[in-house]
Amino acid sequence: MNISVFMEHIFDASIQEKRSVSEILEEIKEYGIRGIELDYSRIVSDDTLPELINSKRFEIACVYAFFDFPHNSDFSYPEKVISDLKRHGIKKLMPIPGFIEKDDDYEKALADMYRAMNRLSSLAEKNGISVCLEDFDDERAVFSTAKGLKGFIENVNGLGCTFDTGNFIYSGENEQEAFNLLMDNIVHIHCKDRMTQEKIGEEPKISLKNLPLYSSPVGYGVIGIEQIVKTMLRKGYDGWFAIEHFGSQNQLSDIKKSAEKLKEWYNDTRNNME
Repeated sequence: MNISVFMEHIFDASIQEKRSVSEILEEIKEYGIRGIELDYSRIVSDDTLPELINSKRFEIACVYAFFDFPHNSDFSYPEKVISDLKRHGIKKLMPIPGFIEKDDDYEKALADMYRAMNRLSSLAEKNGISVCLEDFDDERAVFSTAKGLKGFIENVNGLGCTFDTGNFIYSGENEQEAFNLLMDNIVHIHCKDRMTQEKIGEEPKISLKNLPLYSSPVGYGVIGIEQIVKTMLRKGYDGWFAIEHFGSQNQLSDIKKSAEKLKEWYNDTRNNME
């Protein structure tokens, strides 16, 4: 089972545990984690970071980067992103193509995003990089819903789905219904659980239905992740399962719990298939 975790959680854990980033990386390796989800802005600020990650025998599973395709047609920045990923041997990019604001011409902004994403996908493919898009939890993101995300997949050549299990609840959607719609397009999975009970010291994400959403280790919250993970494993999915719980005040212990739960589900699935 290919398990990754967000590098931002490693940085948080380093601060919370008062230990070095290298020490945290060495520890999570013992949990069976081998991949890192990396914010492109971290590469911009420290170009040696991918080398550090690789030196610890981790693979950079995916880099995510933010763009503003509805408002900026200059393609020099996307070209630099692709160039940097190729230079570091990174094979997967998750672009956040931008947000449509209230005063924007919706149809034009959407068409501009489709056009730019097609150009980005083509450039990425020529450089040996695959491109995927997630259900980003922001009301300005037209790809925050299952239907909106499916629209991008249908209109952008070569675009795969990063299925974020914990973001559909933000838009008031059921993750299983979204999964049924997007299952055949999934190339990457963010295993994000959510808690609805208050967690002292943590700032919640407020859903569009005014529901406070708090972080949770995988398998300990209200999102039906287990069925999704096991279904994908039975289908032969061999991609990454990324641990994600932004906002956690106990990142290291939550990472361990999440990894243990994912491995438990993997073993359950494998044993039932034999």
